[in-house]
Amino acid sequence: MISARKCFPALVGVVLICSMAACSGEETAVTSSHSSAPPTSTTATPVQTDGTLPQGADTYGYRDSFARCKDAERLVLLASQTTGRPVTTVHGTLAGGDQRFVVCEDRSGTRIMRAVAPVLRPDPFEGTFFTFTANSQQFVADGMKIDLARATITVTDDPQHPEFRAVTWTVNEYWSAVY
Repeated sequence: MISARKCFPALVGVVLICSMAACSGEETAVTSSHSSAPPTSTTATPVQTDGTLPQGADTYGYRDSFARCKDAERLVLLASQTTGRPVTTVHGTLAGGDQRFVVCEDRSGTRIMRAVAPVLRPDPFEGTFFTFTANSQQFVADGMKIDLARATITVTDDPQHPEFRAVTWTVNEYWSAVY
């Protein structure tokens, strides 16, 4: 039988070595199959998204388009109607076309919308963030309110087109980052 006196010097030596390693500032590797610490990873967690980026788009928005984020911004939302479907207004139906909207966020968290929507404006335009709703983000641009939702893009009160009290497009391309 092993006596406690014979093991004591060895035990003191192990404790001394462990305490020296702990105080030296050097890390020692301890492996255990019963470790309660969560595993660590050096890989960034991927951004969760809703939808898929459409053909002709990348992580900045639509390629070769004004509807695109700048270098210091990140893409938050992309919504468009690109099938040429007719646009429904309170005064009837208009020809469709490519209506493209992107929402970008700068490093401070400020959101901006950039759009190419020939039915509304012949030139591309920008909008400032207005509010979130339960299922959309709203922006104000050139006197009109733009509501970007998963299924529809709605523009109301357009001063350049009083006949457009409300214009709604059905979204057929949608992508959103979940931050």
